[in-house]
Order: sequence, then C-alpha cells, then structure tokens
Amino acid sequence: MRWFSVMILGIDASRANHEHKTGVEWYSFHIIEALKRVVPKDVHVRLYADTKLSGPLGDLPDNWTEKVLSWPPRRLWTHLRLSTEMVQSPPDVLFVPAHVPPLIHPPRTVMTVHDVAAARFPETYSAFERRYSLAAARYAVRRLWRIVTPSEFTKKELLDLFAERRADSLQPDRDNIFVVPHGYDRRYDMPGAQTEIRRVLSVYGIYPPYLLSVGRLERKKNTVATVRAFTQIQDRLPGENLHLVLVGSPGYGYEEVVSAIAESPYRDRIATPGWVGAENLAALYQGAAAVLFPSLYEGFGLPLLEAMASGTPVIAGAGSSLEEVGGAAALYVAPGDPAALCAAGVRLLTDAAFNRLCRERGLAHARQFSWDRAARHTWQVLAA
Repeated sequence: MRWFSVMILGIDASRANHEHKTGVEWYSFHIIEALKRVVPKDVHVRLYADTKLSGPLGDLPDNWTEKVLSWPPRRLWTHLRLSTEMVQSPPDVLFVPAHVPPLIHPPRTVMTVHDVAAARFPETYSAFERRYSLAAARYAVRRLWRIVTPSEFTKKELLDLFAERRADSLQPDRDNIFVVPHGYDRRYDMPGAQTEIRRVLSVYGIYPPYLLSVGRLERKKNTVATVRAFTQIQDRLPGENLHLVLVGSPGYGYEEVVSAIAESPYRDRIATPGWVGAENLAALYQGAAAVLFPSLYEGFGLPLLEAMASGTPVIAGAGSSLEEVGGAAALYVAPGDPAALCAAGVRLLTDAAFNRLCRERGLAHARQFSWDRAARHTWQVLAA
C-alpha cells in the first residue's frame, strides 16, 4: 500500500520501441510522445519495454521513468515478464496502446483495440494470428476497465461481435469504449522541396510519374488488386509512362502479390522498396501522382491520413473505417473491384481540376487530426 496520492501510470512501450514500425507500432510511438506533453507533472509515468528505449522515445520528462524488463527467452514477454512486474509493482493504471494486456494486470487497465479484421476477413490471417487476435479483443471488451478505439466503426464492430452473444454480466458496456481518432506525423504536411523529393526517389530508383501504395504487401491490404488496377490504368493511358511503388514489408499472402507482379506486362515498372522510414516516406507521398489504398478492412487507416496531409489525392477501399476517417476528401471504391480502382485512378490522372480539388480537400481535412488532440482525449480516458 502506498502512503501518498501520486498517481502512477504504466504504459507498455514495447511495440513503440520497434525499429521498423508499421501502423499499430507508429500509433504506440506517437501517442506516447504526445502524452509526454499532456500528462500532468504530478503524475509518475513508467514506460515498460523489453529492451532499452531508443531514439526520441528514450528522451523522458522528469516525471517519466524507463523500466527495461529483460526477458532472454523473448517469447511471451507480455504474459510472463510484464505480468510479473504487475504483481511486484503494479501501477494505478496500465495503458496498452498496441498488442494485448498481460495475463495479470491492474483493475484499471486500458487497451487500444485497433480493429477486428481477423473476424471479418479470417482468410487474410494465419490460424494462430486469427485466434490470438480475436481472443485478445474479446477479453478486452468483456473484462478490461476501459477500451480505446480509433474510430466509431471499430467501436461498433466490437459491440456487434461481442455484445450480442452475451446476456449476463459479461456483456460489454457501451460506456467503457471511447473513440479517439489518431493523428499523423507532422513531417507529412511540410511542403515537399523538389530537391528532397528527387533525392529520395533516386535512393530507391523510382521514376515519376508514379502511383504509391503504403502498407504491408498482403491480402488484407488488397495489394493484388492494387497491382491489377495499376496494369489496367497503364493500359488505359498508353501515353503515360507510369510506375507503381509498393512500400511495405511482406505480409500474409505475399506470394500472391509476387505472382500478380510477375503477371503484369509492366512488372519492370513496379518497385518494392520494402519498409521505408517516415523521413523518406514523406517525400514519396509528396511526389506521388496518387495513393492507392483499397484495403479490405481498416480500423483507422493511417496511410489515408498521411496521403491527404501530404497533399496527394487518395483512392481508398469502401466498407470499413476509411470513409469515416477520410470523409469527402478521398475517393472510395469497392475493394474487390480493380476496374473501379482503375477508373478512379484514370480520372485523377487525366482531370487536372478534379485532381487539384482532391488535393485541396485532403489538406484541409487532415488538419482536423493531431496526435496532441489524441493524447488529450486519451489522458481523459486514463485519468477519469
């Protein structure tokens, strides 16, 4: 028992500490960085990680401390090593921004549930990933003190999936799920100097004009449809020497992407640079003719927001959270219809006035989102 009233907030920073971050890791990193500016100085914050914090993450305010919980086996760090810490020295509130809560956790534990794609599109996950992801989401909704979701869409999905199946005390409470939209890295809305764009393009061997796709090369991101739509766009516009840039690491179903690229008559103009850091990704967004993001399912969809903030028109998949996030500032097509994606791409490439309108709408819309705003709302959830 503590004989003082200073609140202790614990945050699982393990995913934020990854070197090659993607969606949920970037969310974890940015929300922690923004919370550093928001959490009051009289609150003590502990950041838990399995390795020493690197880069800006390790630059801590005076009331923040780093707790490296070493675990040589590496596997099961969350459920075994972090659980042990929760027994030995529990915080008042534990925040899990990415991944899952430890098996043993404080009564006041808050977790961000990013999506439930494994339930809606099980074929886009391995059997283990599907079971693990859904078990974590189900547990969070039924047992945790509070939940954060990045969109109203994801909140509704959680309630639809788990609330209707229970009529007892484990039925989810709508009042403990809080919607907190993401922000975006401000590097994306800086004016892109042409010299910097040319430098980054030369690093990756990319030639304009090009269409850009950002996200894992996998089934859920619908990368095969992106490749096929690019082929159709080039067929429709034979006078354009278009290129396609697929930024992202291989994901589940990557072999299908490789086959789709091999089948394209324009395969020599399809670049796969792999994972790209934010310092170079901003220039790739700003130099693109358009961004193609026909994802089958997203809980938020950071690339959509990043593209708009970069002043680049974006075509997104309809049917999940993307229409909520992008509003009237993006174009939407059925994810399973490469022909519709092609038609939207052709319009953006041939109608200069429409292209300019989409860019202007995107820039204005993106300004509604910020990590500081997300951190303020998250702190309200954690502290109330």
